[in-house]
Amino acid sequence: MNLGTKTSQLEFEIKKVDLLYRQNVAGMIAIFVNTGAFVFYAWSSAPFIFLITWFLALNFSTIIRYFAFYFWRSARTTLRNQQDLKKWRLIIYSCLLVSGLGWGFLGFLTALAPAREQVLAGLIVASMCAGAMITYVSSPIAMMCVIVPSMMLWALGHFSTESSLDKIMGGLILFYCLMMVLIGRNLYSTIMRSMMLDVRLKENEERLRMAMESSGSLTWDWNLVDQDFYWEGNTELFPQGQGQLRAIIAPFVQTRTDIDHEHVIKDEKGRYRYIAIRGRFHQDAFGVYSRFVGICWDVTAKKNEEFLRQERDLHEAENRAKSVLLANASHEMRTPLAAIIGFAEAILRSPTLSAQHRRDVQGISRQGHYMTSLINDLLDLSKVESNRLYLQSTAMNPAYEIEECVSALGEKLKEKNLNIEIEYETQVPLEIQADPARFRQVMMNVLNNAVNFSQEGPIRVSVSLGIDATNQATFKIQIADKGIGIDPETQAHLFEPFARGDAEEVQRTQGSGLGLPLSSSLMKMMNGELKLLHSELHEGSTFELIFHLGPANRLNIGMVPTKKSKSSSKLKIINEGAFLKGRRVLVVDDSVDLRLLMRRYLNKQGASVETSENGKEAVETAMKDPFDIILMDIKMPVMDGYEATAKLRESGYRKPIVALTAQASVDGQKKSVEMGFDGYLSKPVDMGMLKEILKDKAEFA
Repeated sequence: MNLGTKTSQLEFEIKKVDLLYRQNVAGMIAIFVNTGAFVFYAWSSAPFIFLITWFLALNFSTIIRYFAFYFWRSARTTLRNQQDLKKWRLIIYSCLLVSGLGWGFLGFLTALAPAREQVLAGLIVASMCAGAMITYVSSPIAMMCVIVPSMMLWALGHFSTESSLDKIMGGLILFYCLMMVLIGRNLYSTIMRSMMLDVRLKENEERLRMAMESSGSLTWDWNLVDQDFYWEGNTELFPQGQGQLRAIIAPFVQTRTDIDHEHVIKDEKGRYRYIAIRGRFHQDAFGVYSRFVGICWDVTAKKNEEFLRQERDLHEAENRAKSVLLANASHEMRTPLAAIIGFAEAILRSPTLSAQHRRDVQGISRQGHYMTSLINDLLDLSKVESNRLYLQSTAMNPAYEIEECVSALGEKLKEKNLNIEIEYETQVPLEIQADPARFRQVMMNVLNNAVNFSQEGPIRVSVSLGIDATNQATFKIQIADKGIGIDPETQAHLFEPFARGDAEEVQRTQGSGLGLPLSSSLMKMMNGELKLLHSELHEGSTFELIFHLGPANRLNIGMVPTKKSKSSSKLKIINEGAFLKGRRVLVVDDSVDLRLLMRRYLNKQGASVETSENGKEAVETAMKDPFDIILMDIKMPVMDGYEATAKLRESGYRKPIVALTAQASVDGQKKSVEMGFDGYLSKPVDMGMLKEILKDKAEFA
């Protein structure tokens, strides 16, 4: 029999010993009465010494049992282990053994006595043994302490005579002793099962009560025969009382159908709550419905979670739809913009272009780049809002990236006769973990604003590293200009999308109001901050980029390298495309203009160019005669670039294939690599990046 925990087993054993002591009271009374009766009856015929000794021994053990019972009642609540319980068992077993020996000696000595004394002694011994079998049923050892010595000595007394009849009597006594032991064991098993079920029932009731209290549930039991209704638990679920619950489940009682129902109830504070009700009917042995039992609990929180989840799913679906719309719209805009920018740059390289025409084409190129930047910002902001913008974390040199950003603004600074001064106020980390592309994007946004809204310089870029008392490093970049400044009203909404000031100077400057909100979000994603430190109208503004770098002892800190990187423009990179001289290139794009533009670009690099307008045509062309490189658009009719590349790779085509698409994104780049592309380029093609992609290819080494 296993009750599970040690605590439960100890409690069960204590209960068994307690039953022995409580039943012991009846045994003590029986001993006093029986010993007194026999002494009175045999006083004149039995030896005086035996009677007095026997009487005192049995009753002295009874007195010990009484005091043991008295002390047991207070000690039983303090027992903590089986060892403490063991001594209380030994006390009761010892007293019972004395009783058993006493009754056994009575039977042994009266075996030779006159018949009347034998009958009386036999009656007393038999009744005490039978009583012990019933009284001490909770312990087989306690039973045998009385029965075995009593019956064995009684039988031994009859075996000690010469009479064969006495020997038969002794054998019968031993047989009855055996029967009493077996019956006692069966009674013990039955009683123990009953006690164990009682303990388990109480434990289960306690667990159920605790579970109901912790869950705030309520159970009910409706007796359909006498209409008694019982409930227990969180009755606050039904503010109007028991009648409210009965009214809800009454229709199910009439139809005799189980209930699985959620009911809306208004509580005492006027709030609506959802109550789950589950109930089942029980039938008696004759198939008559006798009881309807069930449970109720509050599911308001679960319902609220479902509502919130539905709202979240709806919001996510709207975000996905918006992202798809923006992605498709951006693709449709990027493709013609790529052609416009590409043709504009091609015209600008013409030496015969007049000054007026050059300015016109430069305007076209400038507006094309602005539109591309606006599309990029819209896409990025949409991904930030829908948590779908993923940043890379790689080692980068912040000083190098800062100077690259400044170099990229060289032409714009020259036009406005401005200059940017970089000052490293402290030693700085030579390497940090961040996304270089997003770092440059934030820097360019802030620097562009400083240049756009400044008429005089210098624009100061101050770089420093701070270490606090807990050894946490903070890398800061401050960008201060002497521009038009920002009024307090605009400052309050500066990092909200599309928020721009109403000042005339601001309205004259081209901008969407997306740069700073997007930059702020990107900084947070890089474990940093973008702040406006100070701004006054007509005095200028100071922005600060803060990067939290963690423990300073992990950083490689030093002086900034004196060698500055030169800015790299797309035109200069294109001139470095001689590595394509004599190469066969296949351009795959559904845009006639972009195919024409790409042919011009690549022909000037010495490449032999063929074109295809969809993926299916490209697969057929490439499998006939492999090209040195394929520049593959993604979104095309008939067969897109992913499917075309997959078919080429399945057919064993191993030459380089580079994705050339208007959908410039980290996700797109990752998918392109997974689908078998060797690289990923945005339109129009950047020869420097193309060369970087192909540098590990043996045929281009």
